[in-house]
Amino acid sequence: MEKKDTEKLIEFLNEKWQGCPCPMCQAAKWSVQDKVFELREFHGGSLVIGGTPIVPIIPVTCGNCGNTIFVNAITAGIVKPEKEDKK
Repeated sequence: MEKKDTEKLIEFLNEKWQGCPCPMCQAAKWSVQDKVFELREFHGGSLVIGGTPIVPIIPVTCGNCGNTIFVNAITAGIVKPEKEDKK
């Protein structure tokens, strides 16, 4: 992510997260990835290209227990949603 996107993400998380502790261990030590990853539907181990939605996610990991929460990068304003084809 570019620096402006990282700053935008931190602003989003500060607004929404509001210091919530980890639901597993109750620690409040979070680490935010500076990359966007893809979450795809599982097809029995086969890679399917096209036809299935891909969700852009940003992992946020608890520094104490490793619990990882995914933040939707579209909702956070980091990735623009794909425009649907109108027929």
